[in-house]
Order: sequence, then structure tokens, then C-alpha cells
Amino acid sequence: MVEVVVRTRKVGHFFPGGTVDAYDTWLELKATDNNNRVLLWSGKVEDNGKGPVEKSAHFYRSLQVDAHGNPINKRNAWSSRAVVYTRLIPPGAADTVHYRLKVPADAGSEIKLEARLCYRKFAWWNTQFSFAGVMSEGGSTGTTPDYDDRRVSFSGDTSRVSGNLKKIPDLPVVTVSENQATLHVLPANAPPSSPTVDLKSEDWTRWNDYGIGLFLQGNLKGARQAFEQVTKIDVNNPDGWVNLGRVAVQEGDMERGRSVLERALQLSPKLARANYFFARVLRAEGKYEEAADHLQTVVTQYPRDRVALNDLGRIFFLERKYSDAIATLQRVLSIDPEDLQAHYNLMLNYQGMGEADKAKHEQQLYLRFKADESAQALTGAYRQTHPEDNNERQLIHQHESAPAEPTSVVPSRRPPLHRASSKQSGE
Repeated sequence: MVEVVVRTRKVGHFFPGGTVDAYDTWLELKATDNNNRVLLWSGKVEDNGKGPVEKSAHFYRSLQVDAHGNPINKRNAWSSRAVVYTRLIPPGAADTVHYRLKVPADAGSEIKLEARLCYRKFAWWNTQFSFAGVMSEGGSTGTTPDYDDRRVSFSGDTSRVSGNLKKIPDLPVVTVSENQATLHVLPANAPPSSPTVDLKSEDWTRWNDYGIGLFLQGNLKGARQAFEQVTKIDVNNPDGWVNLGRVAVQEGDMERGRSVLERALQLSPKLARANYFFARVLRAEGKYEEAADHLQTVVTQYPRDRVALNDLGRIFFLERKYSDAIATLQRVLSIDPEDLQAHYNLMLNYQGMGEADKAKHEQQLYLRFKADESAQALTGAYRQTHPEDNNERQLIHQHESAPAEPTSVVPSRRPPLHRASSKQSGE
């Protein structure tokens, strides 16, 4: 197993940003042995880097379908009815990508791993469609605001396109970030080696980001093990203890969560992250007043933090302080009028105050902005015919690539776990 960690650093928004259904943004991993033989190539671009990206690559995008299950790939956002998957990296977070590398029996003694985060301004398919897309003969011509059933070929006359370039352009692939690592392959008859972990002080952020990527996938056990390495590297760094507390809270282990978060607060009493998750522990214990005090510490530092404000409003509701809760939740709506949690909790608070008309109004807004869960049925047929995208939809999944030529695989030897960490450019 090879794992690549993609991190967003010094970025104040999700990566990628903007119209994420329109870009080609993906991770490429190439494994080559010292005999110059390609063992794995995920994310390869066809036609010598000018064509579409290999289907099973790890993409960063929003893949949507229309009412008939056709992909939204013609910039027809108005027809979007369901999301197959969305993969973006929050600011200051990470994504951990898993690859299954099969090592042939006749592989070289070393394997070079090259990880590259790639970006192309417009998706390849849409570029071809925009310049040369014409309806295929015998195909459906049905198109409405709800769906587009047209079958398209890229054989149109480009001499009449607007602009100076009278052909389909080859958009460049930009390398946002890249890294390399080398694995040593042991002979089949080599004695088993004991795994070792070399903890260096400068690597604490790599371990931390690796754990964040696992946590966001729901791999809580793996995340906990990664965050434990952070505390071993620097016992006085509160980040490791905070993230251990975050894992414990997610697991429902409030006793352990209290222990590690108290350790973090001893190191940094005003640290917003520590106060926020400690408030989650206190709320679970029924200590609402103490929880509210810790959330006030967060809100004082970040007055526009909708998550903290929503939690504070919820605690006021549990204390039956309806007026305070409503005032707090209105602050959330002043930041985002469509915040789903705020509308839901306002509905509960107005019900608690006996104001039925206002409660009904908030209920209507909640239902208006709530995602239509039944729309996921529209993705079923698409996922059955697009197994690569269905694989990408899973929170935890692996990417594979067949060897360049048929060989037997050594069943008892695989390269040790190795991580190639990728950083945002401009760091």
C-alpha cells in the first residue's frame, strides 16, 4: 500500500475553488523500477498529455448528473439534479489517497514513486465539446432544462469558432505540487524486517496532516495512530492532543476526549480548537453552562464562526434560554441566510416559546434549503455504468493500475508503507 497526502497550506478556501465541476484537477502517481519499467501509473493523461485523464484517477471535483443520469459536462449547471460525489480539501486540511502497488517477481531492486498534483483549466471533454461538438447521427436529440440526452461527437468544423484559434486547443497541464520517494525491494528470500518509525521534529505537520486525511475519511483508528506520533514528536504541542480529542469525541469516548483535551488546554488555555471540542465533551456530560463558556471563548476570537455559533445556540436551547438561543442563531443567518442547522434550531426554539407561526416559517425554510435525499436515486444507473466514479464516491477507496506487461506477483513481499507528501505551491 502506498499513500499520498495532499495538503492545503496557506490557502484560505477549499481546494480547488470556483466552479469545481468544470476543471480537471487530479492526483497522478507513477511507480517505476530501476529497470525503467512502469509498475503503476494512476492519473495518466492520454495522447502524450493532451487527451483525457485516465478514468480511475483520484479527482478533486464535483461530479453531478441531470434528471436522466447524464453527467453535467457541458456547463449546463441548471440541469444538475444529484451529486455523485464531491471531493474538495478544506483550508488547512489534507486528503490521504491510497494506492495498491503490485510488485512483480522480476521487479528491480528499487521503485521510484513520483506524485504530482495536476490542474487543467477546463475539463478535456468540455473543451472538445465547445470547439467541435456536434450531435452524433442516430443519437438522441432530447434536451430540456432538466436533462440533456444528446450524444455528441467531436467532429465539428472549427473554422467558424469565435476567436483566433481555429482548432481545438491543447490546454496545458499545470503541476501544482509534486514529490518523490524511493522504495527498496527486498529479495523474496530475505528475512522479515521489523518496521521502524523515524520521528523527526520537522515532520510533525506531515503526521498531523496524514491523520487529518484519515479522519475525514472516517478511518478513526488510523487517524488516532497518526496523531499519537505528533504527541511523541513534541509533547508540548497542543495540536496533537486536540486532534486526539477530536477522534475520541467522534468515537463517543468522552472520557478519553476529556483527558487529552484537558492536556491541550493546559498547554494553550485560549486555543479555539481545544475549547470547541472540549465544549462538545461538556455538552455530552450535560454541563451546559461550562460548555457555553468554552464556546464563548471561541466566538470571541472568531465572531463569524458559524459552527461555533450554531453549537452555542444549541446549548442555549438545551438550557431553555430561548431568547439567547434565537439571538445567537440569528447571528448565524446574518452570515449565511441558508444555514440549515440554524433554521432547524430556530424552529425548535420558537416552538419552545410557543410562537407557532415563526416556528412554521423556519420549518419551511429548513425544508426549502435541505438537500433532497431522494435525488440520490438518480445516481444509481450512472454509478453502475461508471465503476471508476463509483469507486471515487467511497470515502475510503484504493486506486490500482495494471503492470505494463503481464508478470507474476510475489505474494509474500510488498514494499513497506511509504508516504509522499504533496504541498500547495506558494508555500
